[in-house]
Amino acid sequence: MSLPLHESRVLAVIEMGLCKEDRDLAARFAMFNRLTETETPPGRERLEPSRRTCWIMTAVLLAGMAAIGALAALVTG
Repeated sequence: MSLPLHESRVLAVIEMGLCKEDRDLAARFAMFNRLTETETPPGRERLEPSRRTCWIMTAVLLAGMAAIGALAALVTG
């Protein structure tokens, strides 16, 4: 997963703070990462929307824009 740079920085600062405050938590988190590094996340945890979802969202957006345009045309004249 790739995040924008500013979000990555915020997460890094949070991680550093947690590691400094709770060394046991940092050790457990590191162990979890080592144990799960070869696993792929389940399909329900995919972060990117499916192609079908993108098409549906685009169609809804375009229909909404057309409805707003028609409403604006009715109101103005």
